[in-house]
Amino acid sequence: MNGTQGAGGNMRVRAGLWAVAALVTATATACAFPLRDLGPLPERYAGPPLAADEAVADLTAAMAEEGVTVRRMPQDLSPLACHEALTAEHPSADVDPVLRAGFARARSGHGWQDAPHPAEGMLSLRKADWTATTQLTGSASAGSPTAQIVITLLCDGARSKSRAPEAPPVASPPAG
Repeated sequence: MNGTQGAGGNMRVRAGLWAVAALVTATATACAFPLRDLGPLPERYAGPPLAADEAVADLTAAMAEEGVTVRRMPQDLSPLACHEALTAEHPSADVDPVLRAGFARARSGHGWQDAPHPAEGMLSLRKADWTATTQLTGSASAGSPTAQIVITLLCDGARSKSRAPEAPPVASPPAG
């Protein structure tokens, strides 16, 4: 091996190290963006929790004042603790004005406040540790004379329900 080949090989190693260093730097810079500080988390409600029955009663009354009778989903159908769902069918295909009026009634007459909307086309209210959301339907599909209303309520700290432990299998007695 002559001296030129050794230097050339050494130059290739250095170039390779620089390439790796540049790649690591670029990766670290790209990953830093999602980790940037977005400031403090929004404040959670610090007062006493509101009973689920009271939250449901408020929204049920507000919607009833707008002519919509909502039904509470049975708790055994919900996979989440601290979760409620209210449903109704409305005879009009255009239910958005009714939803807006019901949520406005909940604000004005039942102490609910506007909450940040989780997505475009949704309404959201907050009272104590509960948040209520509903999806605006726009114009319902042609040929459907009714519209489905679903109002979802979640409290702070909602989590999956723990499942009841299954009974151990019973061993069959030995034959004999």
